[in-house]
Amino acid sequence: MKKKAVITGIFGQDGSYLCEILNKKGYEVHGIIRKNQSANSEIIQKHLALKLIIPIIHYCNIYAYEEVLKTIKEINPNEIYHLAAKHYSSEKSTYKKDNLLYLDNITATFNILTSVNEYNKNIKVVLAGSCLVYDDSNVSPQSEITPKKTVSFYGLSKITEQELAMFFRNLGVFVCVAILYNHESPRRSPNYVTKKIIRSLIEIYNGEKEFLSLGSMDTIKDWGYAKDYAYGMWLMSQLDDPDDYILSTGVKKTIKNLVYAVSSELGIKNISNYIKIDRQLVKRSVSVPLVGDYSLVKQKVGWSPKMSFERLVNLMVECELSNSLD
Repeated sequence: MKKKAVITGIFGQDGSYLCEILNKKGYEVHGIIRKNQSANSEIIQKHLALKLIIPIIHYCNIYAYEEVLKTIKEINPNEIYHLAAKHYSSEKSTYKKDNLLYLDNITATFNILTSVNEYNKNIKVVLAGSCLVYDDSNVSPQSEITPKKTVSFYGLSKITEQELAMFFRNLGVFVCVAILYNHESPRRSPNYVTKKIIRSLIEIYNGEKEFLSLGSMDTIKDWGYAKDYAYGMWLMSQLDDPDDYILSTGVKKTIKNLVYAVSSELGIKNISNYIKIDRQLVKRSVSVPLVGDYSLVKQKVGWSPKMSFERLVNLMVECELSNSLD
């Protein structure tokens, strides 16, 4: 019989790649989505359909326990990948947004884990975590034993979700947390800095824009390829014993590295002439470079990143120019 998998956030960047991976492996893939999808999710859904990848869709309010339990019982999956989360990384923090983000992220995870615990503990669960659990840790690079400390409500919600994972693991539920570092692709939504930089530099190249405004050129990132990370999450679900693992590249890159790499791909000379620094654009300060040590997942799971930073930039620029999502 075919394995069944459920993906929340299936038409997001990570969920769509995971959907492709599972479809290729012969899974019956189910997606949980909200009725009002983002424009980017609608584009990705249509892209998958053109490739004849059409998951079975369920409209379910993941913040309502009874709905989650009912949906999981109906599907009876082998694996659940909970990738949906609220995140306002590019927007100014407000009490209302922070309160909603924190409570909703925790509630959704709690509902899924409680449902699995009540209905069928043989279902394997993988949660999408975040490197922002370490954004105030004063340790770099970070590993799974680095103390979790954050200055963001998103990071705090992910710390709480990891604690929930440990709690339910002790009850006998198979749950892994994939602690994801920055991962990009042509499917990244336009409000992320990688897409903003690439689109702005293409506009500059075409003479449609004069300047690219950035908050800083010195911010350090650990950038990987989203499809690599989606595959890593699938590998985690194949383990006999669950645990939490960092998925990263371990390579330090700055915003400046990205800007120069993109400008090189496009053939823009003297790129510094087109950059304006506006400190007001910095929404959040991170006290430590977020760079991950993926040695544990390499040893225990057999995963390592495949795509280099340079190839990732090349792919994203090529796809942006050709209006492709592959």
